[in-house]
Amino acid sequence: MRGYAQAGLAGELIPRLSVPKLAKAEWRGQPGSPGFGESARFWKKEWTTILILFLFFRILYSLLGVLEASGPDPEPLSGGPVYEAAATLLKQGAVSHALVNVWFRWDTVWYLKIAAFGYSPQDGTLAFMPLYPWLVRGLGALTGNYLLAALIISNLACLLALLLFYEVALGEGRDKETALQATFFLILFPSSFFLYTAYTDSLFLALALGAWLFARHGNWLAAGLLAALATLCRLQGALLSIVLLWAYLPACGFERLSKIHHEGTRRKRLISPFVTLNVLCVKKLKKPDWLALFLPALTFAAYTLWLRLTGWGSIPATLETHWGIRTVMPGTGFGLFLQRLVGGQRVFIDYVDLTLFLVMLVLLVVGLFRLDPGLSLYNFLTLCLFFMRGTPPHLLDSFSRYFLTLFPAFIMVAQLATIIIGSLRNRILQMVLWSVSIGLQIFLVMGFLDWRWIA
Repeated sequence: MRGYAQAGLAGELIPRLSVPKLAKAEWRGQPGSPGFGESARFWKKEWTTILILFLFFRILYSLLGVLEASGPDPEPLSGGPVYEAAATLLKQGAVSHALVNVWFRWDTVWYLKIAAFGYSPQDGTLAFMPLYPWLVRGLGALTGNYLLAALIISNLACLLALLLFYEVALGEGRDKETALQATFFLILFPSSFFLYTAYTDSLFLALALGAWLFARHGNWLAAGLLAALATLCRLQGALLSIVLLWAYLPACGFERLSKIHHEGTRRKRLISPFVTLNVLCVKKLKKPDWLALFLPALTFAAYTLWLRLTGWGSIPATLETHWGIRTVMPGTGFGLFLQRLVGGQRVFIDYVDLTLFLVMLVLLVVGLFRLDPGLSLYNFLTLCLFFMRGTPPHLLDSFSRYFLTLFPAFIMVAQLATIIIGSLRNRILQMVLWSVSIGLQIFLVMGFLDWRWIA
Protein backbone atom coordinates (compact mmCIF):
# COMPACT_ATOMS: atom_id res chain seq x y z
CA MET A 1 0.00 0.00 0.00
CA ARG A 2 1.32 3.42 -0.86
CA GLY A 3 2.13 5.36 2.27
CA TYR A 4 3.53 2.52 4.30
CA ALA A 5 7.13 2.76 5.32
CA GLN A 6 9.41 0.53 7.29
CA ALA A 7 9.97 1.79 10.83
CA GLY A 8 11.94 -0.03 13.47
CA LEU A 9 10.52 -0.75 16.89
CA ALA A 10 12.10 -3.79 18.53
CA GLY A 11 12.92 -4.98 15.02
CA GLU A 12 9.28 -5.05 13.88
CA LEU A 13 7.56 -3.37 10.97
CA ILE A 14 5.06 -0.75 12.10
CA PRO A 15 2.66 0.68 9.51
CA ARG A 16 3.07 4.41 9.05
CA LEU A 17 1.66 6.81 6.52
CA SER A 18 4.06 8.88 4.49
CA VAL A 19 2.63 12.37 4.28
CA PRO A 20 1.02 13.34 0.98
CA LYS A 21 2.62 16.39 -0.57
CA LEU A 22 -0.50 18.45 -0.11
CA ALA A 23 -1.03 17.43 3.51
CA LYS A 24 0.31 19.28 6.52
CA ALA A 25 0.04 16.66 9.23
CA GLU A 26 1.96 13.46 9.87
CA TRP A 27 0.52 10.03 10.52
CA ARG A 28 0.11 9.70 14.26
CA GLY A 29 -0.27 5.96 14.57
CA GLN A 30 3.40 5.12 15.01
CA PRO A 31 4.67 4.94 18.57
CA GLY A 32 7.33 7.51 19.10
CA SER A 33 6.09 9.80 16.36
CA PRO A 34 5.36 13.43 17.29
CA GLY A 35 1.61 12.92 17.35
CA PHE A 36 1.43 9.64 19.18
CA GLY A 37 1.31 11.13 22.66
CA GLU A 38 -1.40 13.53 21.62
CA SER A 39 -3.44 10.69 20.08
CA ALA A 40 -3.11 8.73 23.30
CA ARG A 41 -4.74 11.44 25.38
CA PHE A 42 -8.08 10.58 26.90
CA TRP A 43 -9.82 13.46 25.15
CA LYS A 44 -9.07 16.01 22.45
CA LYS A 45 -10.53 19.45 22.04
CA GLU A 46 -11.51 18.55 18.46
CA TRP A 47 -13.58 15.71 19.88
CA THR A 48 -15.49 18.28 21.92
CA THR A 49 -16.42 20.08 18.72
CA ILE A 50 -17.60 16.79 17.21
CA LEU A 51 -19.60 16.00 20.36
CA ILE A 52 -21.32 19.40 20.20
CA LEU A 53 -22.13 18.85 16.53
CA PHE A 54 -23.48 15.38 17.30
CA LEU A 55 -25.71 16.73 20.09
CA PHE A 56 -26.92 19.59 17.90
CA PHE A 57 -28.24 17.21 15.26
CA ARG A 58 -29.59 14.79 17.87
CA ILE A 59 -31.63 17.61 19.39
CA LEU A 60 -32.69 18.83 15.94
CA TYR A 61 -33.95 15.38 14.93
CA SER A 62 -35.76 14.99 18.25
CA LEU A 63 -37.51 18.31 17.75
CA LEU A 64 -38.53 17.25 14.24
CA GLY A 65 -39.85 14.03 15.73
CA VAL A 66 -41.89 15.95 18.29
CA LEU A 67 -43.24 18.14 15.49
CA GLU A 68 -44.28 15.07 13.50
CA ALA A 69 -45.84 13.43 16.55
CA SER A 70 -47.90 16.55 17.32
CA GLY A 71 -49.98 16.01 14.18
CA PRO A 72 -52.10 13.10 13.04
CA ASP A 73 -50.30 9.79 12.81
CA PRO A 74 -49.20 9.04 9.23
CA GLU A 75 -50.46 5.95 7.50
CA PRO A 76 -47.78 3.22 7.75
CA LEU A 77 -46.52 2.08 4.37
CA SER A 78 -45.34 -1.14 5.91
CA GLY A 79 -47.64 -3.89 7.07
CA GLY A 80 -48.11 -7.60 7.46
CA PRO A 81 -47.18 -10.02 10.24
CA VAL A 82 -43.71 -8.51 10.78
CA TYR A 83 -45.08 -5.02 11.33
CA GLU A 84 -47.86 -6.26 13.58
CA ALA A 85 -45.44 -8.28 15.73
CA ALA A 86 -42.97 -5.40 16.07
CA ALA A 87 -45.73 -2.90 16.84
CA THR A 88 -46.59 -4.82 20.00
CA LEU A 89 -43.17 -3.84 21.39
CA LEU A 90 -43.93 -0.11 21.37
CA LYS A 91 -44.49 1.58 24.72
CA GLN A 92 -47.48 3.84 25.07
CA GLY A 93 -47.49 7.34 26.48
CA ALA A 94 -47.00 10.88 25.22
CA VAL A 95 -43.24 10.98 25.83
CA SER A 96 -42.61 7.61 24.21
CA HIS A 97 -44.82 8.53 21.26
CA ALA A 98 -43.04 11.84 20.62
CA LEU A 99 -39.42 10.87 21.28
CA VAL A 100 -39.22 7.14 20.57
CA ASN A 101 -42.16 5.64 18.67
CA VAL A 102 -41.99 8.30 15.97
CA TRP A 103 -38.80 6.57 14.75
CA PHE A 104 -40.62 3.27 14.24
CA ARG A 105 -40.18 3.33 10.46
CA TRP A 106 -39.22 1.01 7.61
CA ASP A 107 -36.24 -1.28 8.32
CA THR A 108 -36.50 -0.53 12.04
CA VAL A 109 -39.65 -2.66 12.07
CA TRP A 110 -37.69 -5.67 10.84
CA TYR A 111 -34.81 -5.24 13.27
CA LEU A 112 -37.18 -5.05 16.23
CA LYS A 113 -39.08 -8.11 15.09
CA ILE A 114 -35.82 -10.09 14.80
CA ALA A 115 -34.59 -8.82 18.16
CA ALA A 116 -37.73 -9.81 20.01
CA PHE A 117 -39.03 -12.84 18.11
CA GLY A 118 -36.09 -14.13 16.08
CA TYR A 119 -35.71 -15.05 12.43
CA SER A 120 -38.13 -16.95 10.24
CA PRO A 121 -37.48 -18.28 6.72
CA GLN A 122 -41.06 -17.42 5.77
CA ASP A 123 -41.15 -13.67 6.48
CA GLY A 124 -38.08 -12.25 4.74
CA THR A 125 -36.13 -11.47 7.91
CA LEU A 126 -33.15 -13.50 6.68
CA ALA A 127 -32.19 -10.51 4.53
CA PHE A 128 -30.98 -8.74 7.70
CA MET A 129 -27.74 -9.65 9.45
CA PRO A 130 -27.89 -10.60 13.15
CA LEU A 131 -25.40 -8.42 15.07
CA TYR A 132 -27.59 -5.34 15.44
CA PRO A 133 -30.71 -7.30 16.48
CA TRP A 134 -28.58 -9.24 19.00
CA LEU A 135 -27.41 -6.00 20.59
CA VAL A 136 -30.96 -4.63 20.61
CA ARG A 137 -32.21 -7.79 22.28
CA GLY A 138 -29.57 -7.56 25.00
CA LEU A 139 -30.09 -3.87 25.77
CA GLY A 140 -33.85 -4.16 25.28
CA ALA A 141 -33.99 -6.79 28.00
CA LEU A 142 -32.37 -4.27 30.36
CA THR A 143 -34.39 -1.20 29.39
CA GLY A 144 -37.69 -2.94 28.73
CA ASN A 145 -38.04 -0.93 25.51
CA TYR A 146 -36.65 -2.47 22.32
CA LEU A 147 -37.01 0.62 20.15
CA LEU A 148 -35.35 2.83 22.76
CA ALA A 149 -32.54 0.28 23.02
CA ALA A 150 -32.09 0.32 19.24
CA LEU A 151 -31.91 4.12 19.19
CA ILE A 152 -29.39 4.18 22.04
CA ILE A 153 -27.14 1.69 20.24
CA SER A 154 -27.34 3.59 16.95
CA ASN A 155 -26.67 6.97 18.54
CA LEU A 156 -23.70 5.75 20.57
CA ALA A 157 -22.33 4.07 17.46
CA CYS A 158 -22.90 7.31 15.52
CA LEU A 159 -20.86 9.34 18.01
CA LEU A 160 -18.12 6.72 18.02
CA ALA A 161 -18.10 6.64 14.20
CA LEU A 162 -17.71 10.41 14.01
CA LEU A 163 -14.77 10.37 16.44
CA LEU A 164 -13.12 7.47 14.65
CA PHE A 165 -13.65 9.10 11.28
CA TYR A 166 -11.87 12.22 12.50
CA GLU A 167 -8.92 10.06 13.57
CA VAL A 168 -8.89 8.27 10.21
CA ALA A 169 -8.90 11.56 8.29
CA LEU A 170 -6.15 12.87 10.55
CA GLY A 171 -4.16 9.68 10.12
CA GLU A 172 -4.38 9.82 6.34
CA GLY A 173 -2.12 12.84 6.41
CA ARG A 174 -4.73 15.59 6.71
CA ASP A 175 -4.29 18.45 9.15
CA LYS A 176 -6.66 18.95 12.06
CA GLU A 177 -8.76 21.55 10.28
CA THR A 178 -9.25 19.38 7.19
CA ALA A 179 -9.99 16.30 9.32
CA LEU A 180 -12.59 18.28 11.26
CA GLN A 181 -14.06 19.62 8.01
CA ALA A 182 -14.34 16.06 6.72
CA THR A 183 -16.29 15.10 9.85
CA PHE A 184 -18.58 18.08 9.32
CA PHE A 185 -19.28 17.03 5.74
CA LEU A 186 -20.04 13.49 6.86
CA ILE A 187 -22.65 14.59 9.38
CA LEU A 188 -24.01 17.23 6.98
CA PHE A 189 -24.53 14.69 4.20
CA PRO A 190 -28.24 14.68 3.24
CA SER A 191 -28.83 11.10 4.37
CA SER A 192 -26.62 11.17 7.48
CA PHE A 193 -29.69 11.29 9.72
CA PHE A 194 -29.83 7.52 9.21
CA LEU A 195 -26.80 7.32 11.52
CA TYR A 196 -29.18 8.36 14.34
CA THR A 197 -32.06 6.07 13.44
CA ALA A 198 -32.56 2.44 14.45
CA TYR A 199 -30.63 1.26 11.39
CA THR A 200 -27.27 -0.53 11.07
CA ASP A 201 -25.41 2.25 9.24
CA SER A 202 -23.74 3.86 12.24
CA LEU A 203 -22.73 0.54 13.81
CA PHE A 204 -21.21 -0.76 10.58
CA LEU A 205 -19.40 2.51 9.96
CA ALA A 206 -17.90 2.52 13.47
CA LEU A 207 -16.71 -1.09 13.10
CA ALA A 208 -15.22 -0.50 9.64
CA LEU A 209 -13.41 2.64 10.79
CA GLY A 210 -12.11 0.85 13.86
CA ALA A 211 -10.82 -2.01 11.70
CA TRP A 212 -8.98 0.43 9.43
CA LEU A 213 -7.41 2.29 12.36
CA PHE A 214 -6.20 -0.93 13.98
CA ALA A 215 -4.74 -2.01 10.64
CA ARG A 216 -2.90 1.29 10.42
CA HIS A 217 -1.40 0.60 13.84
CA GLY A 218 -0.38 -2.89 12.80
CA ASN A 219 -2.82 -4.62 15.15
CA TRP A 220 -4.08 -7.13 12.60
CA LEU A 221 -5.90 -9.34 15.10
CA ALA A 222 -8.07 -6.47 16.35
CA ALA A 223 -8.61 -5.26 12.77
CA GLY A 224 -9.79 -8.71 11.68
CA LEU A 225 -12.10 -9.13 14.67
CA LEU A 226 -13.78 -5.74 14.13
CA ALA A 227 -14.12 -6.44 10.42
CA ALA A 228 -15.75 -9.79 11.24
CA LEU A 229 -18.24 -7.99 13.49
CA ALA A 230 -18.87 -5.52 10.67
CA THR A 231 -19.72 -8.52 8.45
CA LEU A 232 -22.25 -9.72 11.01
CA CYS A 233 -23.70 -6.22 10.90
CA ARG A 234 -23.84 -5.92 7.10
CA LEU A 235 -22.67 -8.36 4.47
CA GLN A 236 -20.45 -5.79 2.77
CA GLY A 237 -18.10 -6.20 5.73
CA ALA A 238 -16.79 -9.36 4.02
CA LEU A 239 -15.03 -7.05 1.55
CA LEU A 240 -12.81 -5.83 4.36
CA SER A 241 -10.80 -9.05 4.12
CA ILE A 242 -9.58 -7.95 0.69
CA VAL A 243 -8.92 -4.39 1.84
CA LEU A 244 -7.03 -5.40 5.00
CA LEU A 245 -4.94 -7.95 3.11
CA TRP A 246 -4.08 -5.22 0.62
CA ALA A 247 -2.92 -3.08 3.54
CA TYR A 248 -1.02 -5.93 5.15
CA LEU A 249 1.28 -6.95 2.29
CA PRO A 250 3.30 -3.73 2.00
CA ALA A 251 3.15 -3.15 5.75
CA CYS A 252 4.80 -6.47 6.50
CA GLY A 253 7.61 -5.95 4.02
CA PHE A 254 6.46 -7.78 0.90
CA GLU A 255 6.91 -4.56 -1.06
CA ARG A 256 10.63 -5.21 -0.87
CA LEU A 257 10.19 -7.96 -3.46
CA SER A 258 9.61 -5.29 -6.09
CA LYS A 259 12.52 -3.13 -4.87
CA ILE A 260 15.39 -5.59 -5.04
CA HIS A 261 18.36 -3.93 -6.67
CA HIS A 262 19.28 -5.41 -10.02
CA GLU A 263 22.95 -5.68 -9.23
CA GLY A 264 25.42 -8.50 -9.51
CA THR A 265 25.11 -11.56 -11.67
CA ARG A 266 21.99 -12.66 -13.43
CA ARG A 267 21.77 -15.68 -11.12
CA LYS A 268 21.78 -13.40 -8.07
CA ARG A 269 19.02 -11.24 -9.52
CA LEU A 270 16.88 -14.33 -10.10
CA ILE A 271 17.47 -15.91 -6.69
CA SER A 272 17.25 -12.80 -4.46
CA PRO A 273 13.44 -12.35 -4.70
CA PHE A 274 12.82 -15.98 -3.72
CA VAL A 275 15.22 -15.74 -0.79
CA THR A 276 13.53 -12.54 0.40
CA LEU A 277 10.09 -14.11 0.02
CA ASN A 278 11.18 -17.18 1.99
CA VAL A 279 12.57 -15.05 4.84
CA LEU A 280 9.39 -12.98 5.02
CA CYS A 281 7.13 -16.05 4.98
CA VAL A 282 9.09 -17.73 7.77
CA LYS A 283 8.92 -14.54 9.83
CA LYS A 284 5.18 -14.22 9.38
CA LEU A 285 4.54 -17.88 10.20
CA LYS A 286 6.11 -17.28 13.59
CA LYS A 287 3.55 -14.54 14.24
CA PRO A 288 0.35 -15.60 12.45
CA ASP A 289 -1.82 -12.68 13.57
CA TRP A 290 -2.34 -11.91 9.88
CA LEU A 291 -4.66 -14.92 9.67
CA ALA A 292 -7.26 -12.77 11.45
CA LEU A 293 -7.60 -10.76 8.26
CA PHE A 294 -9.53 -13.69 6.76
CA LEU A 295 -12.12 -13.51 9.56
CA PRO A 296 -14.58 -11.27 7.65
CA ALA A 297 -14.66 -13.63 4.66
CA LEU A 298 -14.84 -16.67 6.94
CA THR A 299 -17.67 -15.07 8.91
CA PHE A 300 -19.62 -14.54 5.71
CA ALA A 301 -18.95 -18.11 4.59
CA ALA A 302 -19.89 -19.56 7.99
CA TYR A 303 -23.14 -17.58 8.16
CA THR A 304 -24.05 -18.60 4.61
CA LEU A 305 -23.27 -22.25 5.39
CA TRP A 306 -25.34 -22.10 8.56
CA LEU A 307 -28.35 -20.84 6.61
CA ARG A 308 -27.93 -23.69 4.16
CA LEU A 309 -27.53 -26.39 6.81
CA THR A 310 -30.60 -25.23 8.72
CA GLY A 311 -32.64 -25.40 5.53
CA TRP A 312 -33.48 -21.71 5.66
CA GLY A 313 -32.09 -21.00 2.20
CA SER A 314 -29.87 -18.04 1.39
CA ILE A 315 -29.86 -14.28 1.53
CA PRO A 316 -30.03 -13.84 -2.30
CA ALA A 317 -33.00 -16.21 -2.46
CA THR A 318 -34.72 -14.34 0.37
CA LEU A 319 -34.14 -10.99 -1.34
CA GLU A 320 -35.66 -12.26 -4.58
CA THR A 321 -38.57 -14.13 -3.02
CA HIS A 322 -39.68 -11.63 -0.37
CA TRP A 323 -38.27 -8.33 -1.64
CA GLY A 324 -38.27 -8.72 -5.41
CA ILE A 325 -34.57 -7.87 -5.59
CA ARG A 326 -32.47 -10.11 -7.83
CA THR A 327 -28.76 -10.47 -7.05
CA VAL A 328 -26.63 -9.99 -10.16
CA MET A 329 -23.03 -9.28 -11.09
CA PRO A 330 -22.00 -5.62 -10.71
CA GLY A 331 -21.68 -5.09 -14.46
CA THR A 332 -25.17 -6.46 -15.03
CA GLY A 333 -26.50 -4.32 -12.21
CA PHE A 334 -24.97 -1.19 -13.70
CA GLY A 335 -26.49 -2.07 -17.08
CA LEU A 336 -29.91 -2.45 -15.47
CA PHE A 337 -29.41 0.93 -13.82
CA LEU A 338 -28.76 2.51 -17.23
CA GLN A 339 -31.94 0.91 -18.54
CA ARG A 340 -33.93 2.38 -15.64
CA LEU A 341 -32.22 5.71 -16.20
CA VAL A 342 -33.34 5.89 -19.84
CA GLY A 343 -36.93 4.83 -19.26
CA GLY A 344 -39.42 4.72 -16.41
CA GLN A 345 -41.08 7.20 -14.13
CA ARG A 346 -39.19 9.26 -11.56
CA VAL A 347 -39.97 10.41 -8.05
CA PHE A 348 -38.16 13.09 -6.09
CA ILE A 349 -35.86 10.72 -4.22
CA ASP A 350 -34.65 9.28 -7.55
CA TYR A 351 -33.19 12.66 -8.47
CA VAL A 352 -31.56 12.95 -5.06
CA ASP A 353 -30.01 9.50 -5.41
CA LEU A 354 -28.81 10.19 -8.94
CA THR A 355 -27.25 13.53 -7.98
CA LEU A 356 -25.46 12.05 -4.98
CA PHE A 357 -24.29 9.10 -7.11
CA LEU A 358 -22.70 11.41 -9.70
CA VAL A 359 -21.02 13.45 -6.96
CA MET A 360 -19.72 10.32 -5.26
CA LEU A 361 -18.47 8.90 -8.54
CA VAL A 362 -16.41 12.04 -9.17
CA LEU A 363 -15.02 11.92 -5.63
CA LEU A 364 -14.08 8.26 -5.95
CA VAL A 365 -12.27 8.88 -9.24
CA VAL A 366 -10.39 11.86 -7.82
CA GLY A 367 -9.59 9.77 -4.77
CA LEU A 368 -7.63 7.37 -6.97
CA PHE A 369 -4.96 10.07 -7.19
CA ARG A 370 -5.19 11.55 -3.69
CA LEU A 371 -6.15 8.74 -1.31
CA ASP A 372 -4.32 5.69 -0.11
CA PRO A 373 -4.93 2.88 -2.65
CA GLY A 374 -6.41 0.73 0.12
CA LEU A 375 -9.16 3.29 0.69
CA SER A 376 -9.86 3.55 -3.03
CA LEU A 377 -10.03 -0.24 -3.22
CA TYR A 378 -12.60 -0.20 -0.40
CA ASN A 379 -14.62 2.48 -2.21
CA PHE A 380 -14.88 0.70 -5.54
CA LEU A 381 -15.43 -2.77 -4.09
CA THR A 382 -18.29 -1.37 -2.01
CA LEU A 383 -19.76 0.48 -4.99
CA CYS A 384 -19.67 -2.73 -7.04
CA LEU A 385 -21.52 -4.50 -4.23
CA PHE A 386 -24.23 -1.83 -4.31
CA PHE A 387 -24.86 -2.58 -7.98
CA MET A 388 -25.39 -6.26 -7.25
CA ARG A 389 -28.95 -5.29 -6.30
CA GLY A 390 -30.10 -5.79 -9.86
CA THR A 391 -33.82 -5.10 -9.71
CA PRO A 392 -34.60 -2.51 -7.03
CA PRO A 393 -37.97 -0.75 -7.08
CA HIS A 394 -36.33 2.67 -7.54
CA LEU A 395 -33.65 4.12 -9.81
CA LEU A 396 -30.86 3.78 -7.23
CA ASP A 397 -32.65 2.19 -4.33
CA SER A 398 -31.19 3.34 -0.97
CA PHE A 399 -27.91 4.48 -2.55
CA SER A 400 -28.08 7.82 -0.72
CA ARG A 401 -27.96 5.92 2.59
CA TYR A 402 -25.41 3.36 1.42
CA PHE A 403 -23.03 6.17 0.49
CA LEU A 404 -22.52 6.86 4.20
CA THR A 405 -20.24 3.82 4.35
CA LEU A 406 -17.95 5.29 1.67
CA PHE A 407 -16.16 7.31 4.33
CA PRO A 408 -12.98 8.01 2.27
CA ALA A 409 -15.10 10.11 -0.10
CA PHE A 410 -15.83 12.59 2.69
CA ILE A 411 -12.11 13.07 3.22
CA MET A 412 -11.95 14.08 -0.44
CA VAL A 413 -14.89 16.47 -0.01
CA ALA A 414 -13.12 18.29 2.80
CA GLN A 415 -9.84 18.44 0.93
CA LEU A 416 -11.39 19.78 -2.25
CA ALA A 417 -13.57 22.22 -0.31
CA THR A 418 -10.52 23.51 1.54
CA ILE A 419 -8.70 24.05 -1.75
CA ILE A 420 -11.63 25.75 -3.49
CA ILE A 421 -12.83 27.87 -0.59
CA GLY A 422 -9.29 28.61 0.54
CA SER A 423 -8.25 29.78 -2.92
CA LEU A 424 -11.32 31.96 -3.21
CA ARG A 425 -11.03 33.08 0.42
CA ASN A 426 -14.79 33.02 0.53
CA ARG A 427 -16.46 31.43 3.54
CA ILE A 428 -19.85 32.44 2.21
CA LEU A 429 -19.66 29.58 -0.27
CA GLN A 430 -19.05 27.19 2.61
CA MET A 431 -22.03 28.50 4.54
CA VAL A 432 -24.25 28.22 1.47
CA LEU A 433 -23.16 24.61 0.97
CA TRP A 434 -23.83 23.74 4.60
CA SER A 435 -27.21 25.50 4.56
CA VAL A 436 -28.33 23.61 1.47
CA SER A 437 -27.20 20.31 3.02
CA ILE A 438 -29.00 20.94 6.31
CA GLY A 439 -32.14 22.11 4.49
CA LEU A 440 -32.22 18.99 2.32
CA GLN A 441 -31.51 16.82 5.33
CA ILE A 442 -34.43 18.31 7.28
CA PHE A 443 -36.69 17.79 4.27
CA LEU A 444 -35.66 14.13 4.04
CA VAL A 445 -36.05 13.58 7.78
CA MET A 446 -39.59 14.90 7.72
CA GLY A 447 -40.35 12.64 4.76
CA PHE A 448 -38.91 9.66 6.62
CA LEU A 449 -40.98 10.42 9.73
CA ASP A 450 -44.06 10.76 7.53
CA TRP A 451 -43.54 7.21 6.21
CA ARG A 452 -42.20 8.41 2.85
CA TRP A 453 -39.58 6.21 1.23
CA ILE A 454 -36.18 7.90 1.46
CA ALA A 455 -33.60 5.11 1.47
